[in-house]
Amino acid sequence: MHLRLIWLLLLFPILILGQEIDSLQDHIDLGIYPAISYTPETNLSFGAFALMVLKNKSNPNHYTPNLISPKMAYSLNNQLILGLEGSFFTQKNRRINAEIKYSDYPDYFFGIGNANNPKIKELYKRQFMSTQGYVMKGITSTLFAGALFDFDYSVLKDLIPSGMLNQEDPQGIRGGRSAGAGIGLTFDDRDHLLYPRKGKFIQVGARWYGSIIGSDYQYQHFFFDYRQYQTFFSDQRVLAFQLSAQFNQGNIPFYKLSKLGGKDYLRGVDNANLYTAQHSFYGQIEGRQHLFWRLGGVLFAGIGDVFDQLKELDVEHLKINYGIGGRFQALKEQSLNIRLDLGFTNNGQSAIYFSIKEAF
Repeated sequence: MHLRLIWLLLLFPILILGQEIDSLQDHIDLGIYPAISYTPETNLSFGAFALMVLKNKSNPNHYTPNLISPKMAYSLNNQLILGLEGSFFTQKNRRINAEIKYSDYPDYFFGIGNANNPKIKELYKRQFMSTQGYVMKGITSTLFAGALFDFDYSVLKDLIPSGMLNQEDPQGIRGGRSAGAGIGLTFDDRDHLLYPRKGKFIQVGARWYGSIIGSDYQYQHFFFDYRQYQTFFSDQRVLAFQLSAQFNQGNIPFYKLSKLGGKDYLRGVDNANLYTAQHSFYGQIEGRQHLFWRLGGVLFAGIGDVFDQLKELDVEHLKINYGIGGRFQALKEQSLNIRLDLGFTNNGQSAIYFSIKEAF
């Protein structure tokens, strides 16, 4: 069984090395945890991530804490990933979400399309700095509107002279800047931001990329994201559902195309770059169950595909995934989970993903 990424989350080291400070002050929860990973292309990697939750009392109807999560990973091949993710909610009913990332890590190119062979690929390195997120203002207590932003500066390295990338010569092979800005609308009546048990989250938006804001590429990106949560038979048992779609138009770099797979999408596709195209859609459902102490488990399944034109979609070749996962409540006073998911697909692929927060 080929596993693209194996994260080893060991309960004993977490309990020994995890420096958890519940209520460092009476409004802050903090946890710091180690992580170890191994892949053939990166060798052994070491890292750490932190979780900082700042309790927010500005919204009495919904639990919306401010969350800051930095992370770092470094491999024996001198490769590095740095990241910082934050979600903030102000007393004036504003919400700010941002993710900043620096990466100097290897990746695979499989070609463009929805029928690529996982065994036919080219290893290359993409060094990039990126930030993406939004700033929104509340129209009502549950409806928000505002600005979206996205910036990426990439440099591609170690391309094989006669390899797949040089032969196919996709848009973006020379790297450069992708800078986009747009507008978005969000409806959110979830009862809890970190681990919702009921409510809906709906977000639609569009971003435009062009030279007027410093982008080397001219294209448009549109997206739709619908999520719903409901308890069933018990407050400790949650059914979560997501339906999402992305559409792009223009000369988008290949590394910014719509994708399937990864820690949040169709878990089970063994590389997030295996299926890439102009557009994508997927739906997934997940059953979440608290087991005992600070441990929980999930069962999940999903279906989706990528495509450049509608005629490329074939019901018989849709990507289907299913899997099982474990959860560890990282902070005693917060419903914020560290997760380890094992997913499978209908075409024989599998993958393990380790991450923070739920997939959706």
